[in-house]
Amino acid sequence: MKKILEENDESKITGILKNMYLEKQTLSESDIIELKKYDTEDYALLGIIGLLINCKARILLGKKQSYDTEIEQMCNEIEIPYYALEEIAEKYLDDDFSEEPEVVLRKVMLEYPANRTT
Repeated sequence: MKKILEENDESKITGILKNMYLEKQTLSESDIIELKKYDTEDYALLGIIGLLINCKARILLGKKQSYDTEIEQMCNEIEIPYYALEEIAEKYLDDDFSEEPEVVLRKVMLEYPANRTT
């Protein structure tokens, strides 16, 4: 996984990860660690990473993009009720706020404002 992330551009990484998800490939613990550490501003890539590592915050961001409709649809198939945002926030509040979780939390909270009622 580390080699894939280091040697490819984000478009290629997205395609590789999408195929891994569609083929239901099992990730090793080291693969999951590498994906959790990967930093990107690409919501489609964040979405597919979220699907692979079961990260609700990243899946929520994958739902917010529309240029990769396949990833958007896959993310939309995962039900994440609004109250799950509280759970996400609680999880990250217990975190040491390393850069990666802080960036993901900030993006989620900006995309899903607190005044929603559903």
